[in-house]
Amino acid sequence: MIHGLSRATAAIHAAETYLDTDAIPWKRVVLTLLWVVYLFETYVMLRQYRLYSLTTPPKAVVEHVSYEDFLKSQRYGRDKARFGFVADALAHGMNLFMVVCNVHAHMWVASMGLLSRAGVTASEPMTTAVYMIVSSLVALPLSMAMSAYSHFVVEERHGFNKLTWPTFFADTVKQEALNAVLGAPLCALFVMVVRWAGDAFVAYAVLFFVVVILFGSVIYPTLIQPLFNKLTPLPEGQLRDRVTALAAQLHFPLKHLYVIDGSRRSGHSNAYFYGIVPGGGKHIVLFDTLIEQSSTAEIEAVLAHELGHWSYSHPAKMMTVSVLQLTLTLSVFTLFFKNAALFRAFGFSGPHAVARVPYLPVLVGFELFNMVLKPTDALVQFAFHALIRRFEYQADRFAVTLSRPGPTPAEREARRWLAERGPTSDAPDATVRDWVQKLREMDAEETYPELLKRALVKLQIHNLSTMHHDPLYSAYHHSHPTLPERWSAIDRVQATLRKAQ
Repeated sequence: MIHGLSRATAAIHAAETYLDTDAIPWKRVVLTLLWVVYLFETYVMLRQYRLYSLTTPPKAVVEHVSYEDFLKSQRYGRDKARFGFVADALAHGMNLFMVVCNVHAHMWVASMGLLSRAGVTASEPMTTAVYMIVSSLVALPLSMAMSAYSHFVVEERHGFNKLTWPTFFADTVKQEALNAVLGAPLCALFVMVVRWAGDAFVAYAVLFFVVVILFGSVIYPTLIQPLFNKLTPLPEGQLRDRVTALAAQLHFPLKHLYVIDGSRRSGHSNAYFYGIVPGGGKHIVLFDTLIEQSSTAEIEAVLAHELGHWSYSHPAKMMTVSVLQLTLTLSVFTLFFKNAALFRAFGFSGPHAVARVPYLPVLVGFELFNMVLKPTDALVQFAFHALIRRFEYQADRFAVTLSRPGPTPAEREARRWLAERGPTSDAPDATVRDWVQKLREMDAEETYPELLKRALVKLQIHNLSTMHHDPLYSAYHHSHPTLPERWSAIDRVQATLRKAQ
């Protein structure tokens, strides 16, 4: 075993030596890889873009979607794709400019200069923190312009934008402040971990990121998300009663049930739960737009799908996969973070250096390494989306095979109240009163398969989601199966269940 470890160490050192040479034109390599990725992604988008000229919906949804809604989704998809071409071209141009002009080195020098003027020693961790803020500010004008056009032109044109200019600017300020208060110090800590651990930094860096993720999952809903959205407890009533009953049936550790004011920024709708700490309480969040657009039973079916993710431990599995992928990435990074030739190619060290420092900055090295590794991101994206799609099918199957909870005490009381006193009387309990008002429109006899399929169609229509999908584009960009794919999978599960009866 010791002999094998020695051979592995020798192989790693040999690889480091082989890569650390000026004979490799690192800048040209990075520019070529940036072009390869950009051209590939443009080709994939063009494959999808041609489908927006089709004038008939897919056969799988033609019975469930009106022709007018289909045309709306085509126009929305076409507009988003056109904007995507422009946004990607500008981002690509920005990347090329940063590489050609050694912008990373110039930003490092600017960061050191800011610290010097402030009378602070420009240590690597401190310079890293300032560098993060500087790089964010450098990217800010383009990102703000693209975000503004997306919200106030594309989304506005199709009726989705609810964002106001004051809110847009306030969100930008908050995001930059969070980057300065949380992002920059965390990057500085990452650098300190790497320098402290030396060549054995991978395990410690992975542990550091796991702690950060767990810490973020705790503080995000209580400290960060309230800066952008208002979370309010779901009021007493039929919906809360049914969701609570579903959670109780599955022994889901529901701690809070919230409504989020998604309509403050967008007309799109969603629902999710959070809380990845094992054994900890979970929180379900419903968009107010979803509540407005769907019936209680349809929302119940959507949440049955979401709780399927919990039942299959999908969040924990995704975190495990992410940690493994991070471990692999950092392991490969060990071949590059001491690569002086790579740094020289981008303006660090050497006789013609822009940034003259006695060390190779860890964070800059990680950024340069990611540019070298960029083509593999496409493969990772394909793999991650394939895994998430598998999880989505499993969650759908969970919901489809689940029996709905029986009548709740409040529902039974409301039915008794109606039978004895009629709909004009007001029940003293708020939940019973809501049940009395809504019982006549209740679709209690329907099962989750019918409800989930109808809810998926509604989400498709209200969000103007694309209906025609190029297979390559879908595999690369879509983490969720398409509506026809989910319908077909649900139908197959139903057919299997009918045969088993």
